[in-house]
Amino acid sequence: MAILVLFCCLGRLAAQQADTTVTEAPVDTVIEKQKKENWFNRDYPNPKRAALLSLAIPGAGQLYNKRWWKVPLVYGALTGMVLVVDYNQSLYRRLRDALNLKRQGEEHEFTGTTLDNLSTLRSLRDSYDKNTQTAYVGIVLVYTLQAMEAFVDAHLKGFDVNDDLSLRVKPNVEFIAPLGQPVMGIGVSIPLNGKPLQKPERNLVGR
Repeated sequence: MAILVLFCCLGRLAAQQADTTVTEAPVDTVIEKQKKENWFNRDYPNPKRAALLSLAIPGAGQLYNKRWWKVPLVYGALTGMVLVVDYNQSLYRRLRDALNLKRQGEEHEFTGTTLDNLSTLRSLRDSYDKNTQTAYVGIVLVYTLQAMEAFVDAHLKGFDVNDDLSLRVKPNVEFIAPLGQPVMGIGVSIPLNGKPLQKPERNLVGR
């Protein structure tokens, strides 16, 4: 009798352990899934998220889209525009100082050269000042374009297009009103995303 009671107790313990294992497994799976899912990989690819990352840090949207090779292009364009600003700003300051000294009748950096007159110095100063402002606009454009590129690229990554975009030709039957007489013809459809278009479908023969 004691042996029978012992076997019953062992059986209940084994059943409880089995139930615990079955119920705990899905919980562990859910927790592990929640740990793996974060702001970056949730709803990937997300165009808005790619654009926000690029606006926060140039090139971050390209990294989010896994387009690593585009990051050097982004920073190369930004660096180039910064160098253009620095070049034009430097010449503007030199010409500005030379023009002020010329107005005071003092020697300046361009004394004795073809630039040593008020009209030329003023014209060149204004020209390089305009180039500097244009270069600043270029920096803003590059900054905006790289964010737009990340946004569009994320859209294209999630765009599902079937490889088969060929025309499909199949027999087609149409009925002419009011007699309802059948007319045989050929129907043409273009499949998009694996679903052929039903309209427009044109009868090429019989009308």
